[in-house]
Amino acid sequence: MPTFQYSNPEVIHWGAGCLREKLDAELRRVGGRRVFVVTTKSAVREPALAPAVEALLGDRFAGRFADIGQHAPARSVMDAVRAAREARADTLLSLGGGSPIDAAKTVAFSLATGLDVTLPDAPARARGAKLERTLPHLSVPTTLSVAELAGNAGFSAEGTKEKVGVAAPELRPAAVFYDAQLAVKTPLDLWLTTGIRAVDHAVETLLAPGDHPLPDVAALDGLRRLRKGLLATKANPADLAARTECQLGAWHSYLLPGPAAKGLSHTLSKRLGSRHDIPHGVTSCLLLPHVLRYLAPRAPETMKRIAEALESRRVPPLRRRPARGRAPRRERGALRAGPPRHPPRRALSALGPIAGARPRRDRRRTARGPAETPRCRSAPAGREAASTPAEEGPRSPRAWPSCAIRRLRARSSSAPHDPTTVTTSCRSCAARRCSHR
Repeated sequence: MPTFQYSNPEVIHWGAGCLREKLDAELRRVGGRRVFVVTTKSAVREPALAPAVEALLGDRFAGRFADIGQHAPARSVMDAVRAAREARADTLLSLGGGSPIDAAKTVAFSLATGLDVTLPDAPARARGAKLERTLPHLSVPTTLSVAELAGNAGFSAEGTKEKVGVAAPELRPAAVFYDAQLAVKTPLDLWLTTGIRAVDHAVETLLAPGDHPLPDVAALDGLRRLRKGLLATKANPADLAARTECQLGAWHSYLLPGPAAKGLSHTLSKRLGSRHDIPHGVTSCLLLPHVLRYLAPRAPETMKRIAEALESRRVPPLRRRPARGRAPRRERGALRAGPPRHPPRRALSALGPIAGARPRRDRRRTARGPAETPRCRSAPAGREAASTPAEEGPRSPRAWPSCAIRRLRARSSSAPHDPTTVTTSCRSCAARRCSHR
């Protein structure tokens, strides 16, 4: 029988100014007297972020580690562990995007188990570790990556940069603060790309196997909120209501953390992001469209629901996958015949107007004879073209098929360069009938 278990933090606050209003009460609830802040250098440089949060903590501020890099490198995480231990912290507070939030959860795991996450076998050791008591963790996210909503924490392994991690229900933050007054300081490009990451979470939730009616309803609502909020934020980055709408959409998109994080788009993103230093939001922007096209024939009804939630003007026709794993007839013929000798025009046109251009003869004629010859801009000093430039001047560069390049080389090597007979363009200056060889 289907079963659903709520896997998000128990307490979530939202709205502009919620951190200022609710932080003191949450610290009393979790017993926080020495709060250690895990954040980034950019948050420290912004007076409205880390300095403002530390001012709210007052005498309870025990220290800060602000050297967490992208994808939370294991070495930086262990430096944060040592700093938190020296500060005798009893509560962790993460401020920023997914990297400092995951780093804070990993710090809590390492302090509770004594695990050194820089070891090559750290993930294997983490699976057998027992957590007796972990430090309470308060999370203040400033992006839409929603790392604060799950009990797993990712970090990049030492040396290989492979994305690995630790997981335990005790790692879920004790409280989350979606404060638009802090999120408004996030750069627009980072906010929008992590917003697509939240869209990715909603899509992966809807496509996850099994029955999950509540996460599905929440994911569809999250898509509607994200569409409205992201467009409004792009139009006015200072709109606090739009930022809050995005945060609520990101929250609703991730009520199924386990299966959603194991989807195809997320799996590919983890492999590419940490190894090539690509932010998670950017990887979702790059991969999600292709994953949707690949999975569309398998879940046409789900794709229609996603399109309706995003208010798509039309749903593209879905091509059925061929039976028994056979390739379509056109593809089978291409495999038998091998690659085409010359690329089709539509393939070149897909690369843009320059790559799609084909060589053609210059049919312009004047009363004085053939078309005028422009001077080659790349010709050596002292070598002039056959005549003065034409009225239109040099044309834009064009990409030529290999057959035209071979004819040009053969003609140049077998006979002296004759600007009146060579009709192809010079590849250095794009001028026709030039004297440049």
